[in-house]
Amino acid sequence: MSFDNDYAGVRHILTSPVLATRAAPYIGDGDFDWPGLLAEAKTMSGGEQVLVRIAYDLWEAEGVTGIHELPRRLDRRNFERVLEAFELCRGDRVHHRLEELRNAA
Repeated sequence: MSFDNDYAGVRHILTSPVLATRAAPYIGDGDFDWPGLLAEAKTMSGGEQVLVRIAYDLWEAEGVTGIHELPRRLDRRNFERVLEAFELCRGDRVHHRLEELRNAA
């Protein structure tokens, strides 16, 4: 597993349309301000909180998100985004291509 892949996967979740504005101040070059982002997440919707916790789990591997939350608490679009992030972490998907597609839309 590559650090670059992990970063790309976590960033992919945190830059989703529902989180991008609120998460942007907490995304650094190669790292994330987790204390700040987790504090910010306390005022987010339930689904947004799940996305932040999934991103945190991918980065820190602490197991704070139950797998059952993915199909039950995320809408289709965010569920698919999490699956894309998993693929990025595995190195199965090139993150530059995803950025190009999103910017073209």
